[in-house]
Amino acid sequence: MNLFKLGKIREAARRCISGKMLWRAAVGMNLIFLTGCRGAPSINLLGSFFPGWMLCMILGVIGALLLRQVFIKMNINAHLPLPAFIYFCLWVFITLLSWLLFFRS
Repeated sequence: MNLFKLGKIREAARRCISGKMLWRAAVGMNLIFLTGCRGAPSINLLGSFFPGWMLCMILGVIGALLLRQVFIKMNINAHLPLPAFIYFCLWVFITLLSWLLFFRS
C-alpha cells in the first residue's frame, strides 16, 4: 500500500515554491551573507602583511595549549569527560575572544 502519492506531493510543492519565490529567497540570503564582506584587517608582521584571523587562530592554539598544561598541573585533565572536544572549544573561545579584543571596530 502506497501512502504517499508522488504526483500530489510534486504538485503541492510547485504551488508552494515557485521560481520567483526561490529567486527572492536566494537574493535575500546573499544580502545577509555579504554584509560581512569588507576588507580583512591585516597586520604588518616583520614587513609582511598577515590577515588578522591567522594571528587570532595562533593565539587560540597557544592559549589552549597553555590551559592544557594548567589543567594537567591542577589534575583537572583526568576528570574531563571529552578532553579533545573541550580543548577544541577552548581553542575556538580564545580565538574568538582575541578577535573581539584586537579587531572589534
